[in-house]
Amino acid sequence: MPMINIEYDNEQISEGDIQALSKAVRDIVSEVTGIEDVFTYTNSAHIKVKIAPVEIFVRMSAQKIKDADKLIKELKLKLTDWKQSTDFKYPINLTLIPMEWKIEIGI
Repeated sequence: MPMINIEYDNEQISEGDIQALSKAVRDIVSEVTGIEDVFTYTNSAHIKVKIAPVEIFVRMSAQKIKDADKLIKELKLKLTDWKQSTDFKYPINLTLIPMEWKIEIGI
């Protein structure tokens, strides 16, 4: 299951805008990967030094990624389309992080 972490500058971006982005990114990652179980955690740091307005980190099992370049390109394209359709004017940094992890759920 992909896990998304979004870090943002709450001095630049409203809570409503970041909530809309959080839901959109979750839906985009789910659509592009074909995986229903996608989770998004969105936070704004208490202490910020020279941060970007929005940083999106998509963590995903490496074995589920057939072509990382193709995957990030498709995520970028859909995210760009969403930004244009909603007039989301803040720049976004997108990072895909293939993970080698073992997960135990519901312990």
